[in-house]
Amino acid sequence: MANKPKSLTQRATASLKGLSRTKEILPKDSEIARPTPSTPSIPEDIEIATEREFPEAEKVNITKKLPRNVAILHIYENGENQYSVWGGHVDKGLLQTDPEQKPLLSLGLQVKNLVPPDIIKDFMNEFSRLNVKLRNWIKGLRSQFGEHLCLVIADYTDFEIPWEMLELSPQQSSHEYIGALITTVRWRKVISVVDDDYLVLKFKADECCGKTVAYVLDTELEGSKSELESLKKLQGTIYQSSEDNNSIDKFHTHLQSDDADHSFVYISCHGTFKNSPEEMALGSASNEQQQLKLQALRKRPLNLVQKSQGIVFINACHSAREQVHPIIRHSYRMGFIQLFLEQGARGVIGTLGAVGDIYAAEFACELIKESSQSSPLPVAELLKNLRLKAVKNLGDKPTEEQLLSLIYRFMYVYYGSPMTVLRLTLPGE
Repeated sequence: MANKPKSLTQRATASLKGLSRTKEILPKDSEIARPTPSTPSIPEDIEIATEREFPEAEKVNITKKLPRNVAILHIYENGENQYSVWGGHVDKGLLQTDPEQKPLLSLGLQVKNLVPPDIIKDFMNEFSRLNVKLRNWIKGLRSQFGEHLCLVIADYTDFEIPWEMLELSPQQSSHEYIGALITTVRWRKVISVVDDDYLVLKFKADECCGKTVAYVLDTELEGSKSELESLKKLQGTIYQSSEDNNSIDKFHTHLQSDDADHSFVYISCHGTFKNSPEEMALGSASNEQQQLKLQALRKRPLNLVQKSQGIVFINACHSAREQVHPIIRHSYRMGFIQLFLEQGARGVIGTLGAVGDIYAAEFACELIKESSQSSPLPVAELLKNLRLKAVKNLGDKPTEEQLLSLIYRFMYVYYGSPMTVLRLTLPGE
């Protein structure tokens, strides 16, 4: 057994350099063919989008006037290391469920602990099977609204349950993951730096059109060449670590400029996840001089993000994970998703754990390609289609590589309006 070669999961997570864009320090006792375009999830010109008042939505900082095809899955702590859920909808709600113990399903921790991808998949299958009321509620809504259904996931726990991987019919039909069949977005409490009040998630069709600015740690990330090729086609401003040792600081300075015409902010680097928000960072895995700490980003206004209100994609490990401040202990969790939403981003894409470099680059290139082809689909629906592509690739006897690709794709989550379209125009268009 000692000479047994490492599994694909081990090879993908064992090295910080080249194979995984992450650096994670946790306590020792931590718990362990292109999709066919469809119509947008929330069209404005059909009856199901008619707004109706749903006052309970205000409890999760979502507008109380909701389109009928929008439902809210609300998850909250209900006792020590326990959670409950309730489902909000203008017609068909889900009553609060009984408290359940915290499941050890964090994708970030499971990948860190080298849990094989087939076992992760099995865990989610069993978790799904046991959540009968929740599954039936979602299936009922999907039966009524079909492809137009949108689910807002408002998770106010720190349990890191990957809700997008919940299966609708785990015993009858395999691979019916809600994140691949239903347009899902996440939402959380966000204190706006502009209004000094909680932001309210609203539902209106809008587009992010404009320039691109990016930072790419191409000296440490395998697969960054393909990312750079995709970004250079957009002729945006790209800061590369191979061209300047101070590139990440110059990128930070660029974000502080008063430009108001940027639709896309892209960050490709390692992510450092620790127990304190003050130590969270983006950048090099080995050189702290080439890192952007979360606290440093918080101290200066990111005027470009505030004025442009575009989409931010943080293609770095753990970029969607959050922490409660260890001293203040307020329930308001901190992280990079929270930071960019506070600064005015219309939507933010991040990851729930460590993603292999090659897989991360592939995902980014596909998203950029889809957003550059005049797609009418919102960002949230593009992510749904990219997850569905990985599901379809599984086949009857999936390989370990296909399973790992599936897990990685479900690590990408989107916070923001489900109706926002990212329009990445190529020069000359």
